[in-house]
Amino acid sequence: MTEIILHYRTELLREWKLGRVHRKWYRRDRTTFCERDLSNAENQCQYGWHFGEWFMARHFLRQGYCALPEKYLSSTRPRALQRATEVLGEAGVAFLLRERRFGSKLRWSPHPDLLVFKSNLKTFFFVEVKRIPDRLSIEQKQFFPMIEQKLSCEVRVVYLKALP
Repeated sequence: MTEIILHYRTELLREWKLGRVHRKWYRRDRTTFCERDLSNAENQCQYGWHFGEWFMARHFLRQGYCALPEKYLSSTRPRALQRATEVLGEAGVAFLLRERRFGSKLRWSPHPDLLVFKSNLKTFFFVEVKRIPDRLSIEQKQFFPMIEQKLSCEVRVVYLKALP
């Protein structure tokens, strides 16, 4: 796993929490975000939820990648699930969705927040976004190396740090 620290302006998160950002980002990047993504952001923005994932999806879009935001494996996001299946194959999607034992509990695998890929579908990697001081869960620390090995790709952990 590669760990990266990126910065964002504190005022941008404040604007997100006030509901002033996500609709603009949605209009600019409709091929990335669906209406369900927008609805989640609108209903949960006051907590700052989804900010990091949307921020990083847009970061990779500006670098020439395509990005599928959180819930890309959900049946409620059919377009994203179809695209994820094109990138990962049915076996890759099944691997990510399988229940696993972590410690003493059987639970759904904690797949990373973003699937990032080139339009040719040959280059892809995953991104897990954490706003500092958040950290990876024990399950993520166990599962992400399994993803790298099974799918022959990288999982990048991006820690977002606020600039004053």
